[in-house]
Amino acid sequence: MRKLSFVTILSVFGLQAVIAGTEENIALSEVPKSVIEAIEQRFENATLLTANTETEQDGSVVYEVQGKLSNGHAVEFDVFPDGSFEEVEVIFPIEIVPGAITKAIEAKLPGFIPTKIEASHSPSMKVVGYEFEGHFQGQKIDLEVSADGRTITIADQ
Repeated sequence: MRKLSFVTILSVFGLQAVIAGTEENIALSEVPKSVIEAIEQRFENATLLTANTETEQDGSVVYEVQGKLSNGHAVEFDVFPDGSFEEVEVIFPIEIVPGAITKAIEAKLPGFIPTKIEASHSPSMKVVGYEFEGHFQGQKIDLEVSADGRTITIADQ
């Protein structure tokens, strides 16, 4: 019996790997004022807790500020140094993920077990995709899923 590598498994399911930038934890006090003000202006009741920078492959820097929204959901604000938003990621339970998304994942990766789910929102707060952390065939994997469930990629292996 031939053993399949995880990369082979990805190919069989028609999935691609995506490589993320490098991250560095920083204190909230190190986040530029323009970033903090942009978050507080749009999400005035949010509680800011931690921060890090992510340097993208093109060399650009994004400040990722983690906290909680007024409704209690954990959130990550991804903001450029000029105060413009790249995205807002809200963590929430599987019960509020649209059925089309869960069915698409089950079709591509039968048996995938999610452990964390984030909805990625555009600056206007429209859901643009989902990020799932979980386990598939004994491997820890992260998935990026388009808002319609048609595109699923493996990320941050």
